Amino acid sequence: MAKSIVVADDDPDILSIVAMSLETQGYDVYRAPNGREAVALVRDHHPDLIILDMMMPVMSGYEAIVELKADEATKTIPIVGLSAKAMATDMERATDVGIDGYITKPFRIAQLLSIIEGYL
Repeated sequence: MAKSIVVADDDPDILSIVAMSLETQGYDVYRAPNGREAVALVRDHHPDLIILDMMMPVMSGYEAIVELKADEATKTIPIVGLSAKAMATDMERATDVGIDGYITKPFRIAQLLSIIEGYL
């Protein structure tokens, strides 16, 4: 059975590249353009991993993490954040809300795949 991943990013190009790269690796991928839709997909599909852009409209990755980590049904799903912000304070904020991993943009798909494999 294939592992499933929810990927959320408001940049359609990044969302498409990440999703297609994961699909070619055999993952089932659910795509969301914002945190609100990501939370809904996670609740509907209970994926093995979540990849969230931290800065999105409607609901940020930070807000989505808080909501997902507060829910008994989703709190143990690993969450990897993607962000253009590489400041230590940004990473601390993500850690404070319960993120499991953090990748700064720009990133290489090989780097992302390596991190995913570490969680799955």
